[in-house]
Amino acid sequence: MSIQAVKEYLALVWTQYQAASRNLKGQILDELCRNLQIHRKAAIRLLNSADSPRSQQGKKARSGRRPYSEEAKGHLAALWKLMGYMASIRLKAALPEWVGFYQGKDFTNEIRLEILAMSARSIERFLLPAKAELKRKLNTGTRRGVRPLVTTVPIRDLGNTPLVPGHCEVDSVAHCGGSLSGTFAWSVTLTDIATGWTECETVFGKTGAAVKKALKLMEERLPFKLTHLYFDNGSEFLNADVIEEFARSPERTVAIEVFRSRPYRKNDQCYVEQKNFTHVRQFFGYGRIDWENAVSMMNNVYRGYWRKVQNYYCPQQKLIEKQRIGSKIVRKMEEPRTPFERLRPHLTAAQCEKLNTEKAEINPISAMAKVRKAVRNIFGYFRNMEKAEWGKMVR
Repeated sequence: MSIQAVKEYLALVWTQYQAASRNLKGQILDELCRNLQIHRKAAIRLLNSADSPRSQQGKKARSGRRPYSEEAKGHLAALWKLMGYMASIRLKAALPEWVGFYQGKDFTNEIRLEILAMSARSIERFLLPAKAELKRKLNTGTRRGVRPLVTTVPIRDLGNTPLVPGHCEVDSVAHCGGSLSGTFAWSVTLTDIATGWTECETVFGKTGAAVKKALKLMEERLPFKLTHLYFDNGSEFLNADVIEEFARSPERTVAIEVFRSRPYRKNDQCYVEQKNFTHVRQFFGYGRIDWENAVSMMNNVYRGYWRKVQNYYCPQQKLIEKQRIGSKIVRKMEEPRTPFERLRPHLTAAQCEKLNTEKAEINPISAMAKVRKAVRNIFGYFRNMEKAEWGKMVR
């Protein structure tokens, strides 16, 4: 059926519908939905319109909404931020007094009149994108790095996967519970892309100096040379302490090459993101750790037992390729191997002997039992203490 035929049919049915009784209207709606395959609510809107569908051709759509320019919506979002993120009803009431002090770029008198003419409901609707963006920022512990370093640190090449040790991704995990306010413990995770070798270190508050110290300690424990670092765009990594004093330190004969991921692309750091769960969340969970003395206890777990169990005795699988077949994604995986087994071909005989000796000293079952006991002690001991006593235990 052509569009013109549909319009003529609707015009005929509309005339019958206007004079029909309640029961007959129901029958007409049933027939219309069956013939045109449309939703019943859509049919009701068509037949309840003031004019017949055919007579509306060429007329302007009737709308009670006033059109507002994109420039006015942009300046409204800027005003909302400057005014402290007021609710729409309060914003509408405050705008007449505030708008006179606003000096935005290309803010004309016409735009000012448009903003003042907006209703509270329209303001609420126009601010939805800005509110969604604000919510995303408030729900993350990552803050944008220092601007000069963001522009000078290059974005990593995701087309090539490193095949030799030394290319490491780094990320931080917040032990904040349900609130990012205040100071609390952060776990810094470093993962080698080629082998999966992972090191963790806990800091209290993710300042640049604390993260730099954690990276130094993890580098000392690595059985291979650290050559490349891949960060996200967080301020805990893109700062002078980490970039200038650690990676590009004058004390190094060869500086560590530093790269960053694309903004808002979490999967760029997929290797370390996987380890954030298996190496951190799996044992320490999502609860809040805001007592400073627990940091040393967590580091004892990471350094003493956890790193050795994970790197020597826990096999990992790596993705070889994946392809879409119909609605399914089929993945081909490598045979499971431990990070130590993947690292062995890249080591000298002396280095292998040293690591074999370290592995022989570890009983993985008793080590896991000690890890669980240590985690229970951290949470059980400190949660039973009064908060007034926490400060007395800080060294």
